[in-house]
Amino acid sequence: MRERNGVRYIIKVFEAQWDQHHDETVKPFFGQLKRDANETYMRRNGAHQDTPGHDALFSYVVFQNAEGLKDALYRIDQGVDQRRKIAYFACHGKRGVISAVQDISRRRLKNILAPLTSYDGLYFGACDFVNRKTAEVLLGGAQSTWIAGYENWTPWLEGMLCDMMFFRLLLSGRFVRPKTNARWEPIKRPDEVARRLYEQFPQAVDLRFSLYYRKPDRICSTLEEHFGKES
Repeated sequence: MRERNGVRYIIKVFEAQWDQHHDETVKPFFGQLKRDANETYMRRNGAHQDTPGHDALFSYVVFQNAEGLKDALYRIDQGVDQRRKIAYFACHGKRGVISAVQDISRRRLKNILAPLTSYDGLYFGACDFVNRKTAEVLLGGAQSTWIAGYENWTPWLEGMLCDMMFFRLLLSGRFVRPKTNARWEPIKRPDEVARRLYEQFPQAVDLRFSLYYRKPDRICSTLEEHFGKES
């Protein structure tokens, strides 16, 4: 998928096999995101419907355990050229662990992610998993530049809406409606997207959504910034 300022992305969706109480799937949401991103691109650039426009790309796999996730993460992606890859993990979560058929600890996940150089960001659509400790462990070992997700328990649908709003802002910018037509203001960086998300979708604050990103001397949190805990 392509960000509106010229940075192109591919979102790689890794969905855990849910338990017997959950038959939801994130796949159709990302299908709609792709269609919306394409339409926005064509509107912005005056392209016709029959003209190839926004080259929105994403891939989707289901995993059951650490080995299955590792195999999917290490798979070579054909035709993605210089796009920045974002790994989106859809799964149950708890403190220090994401859950599929088998649990995967953040230490195990750190070891899986450490050799990978192509992922710009890691996004966890999982309850309770992404806090400062998780960010320090994963960003300390992985080569990604940011990690995002939820510190608290998150209802499935509300979390999905928050996730979609984040990616919509990342790929298309902020929607505004001038007097004559609609347009999308650019948002340049993922941490800026997270800050804008708190305005566009205030429930993200209640859900304790945060994006952690590197500065030369520390790891910063957009949620901590929002509450004035960081300078």
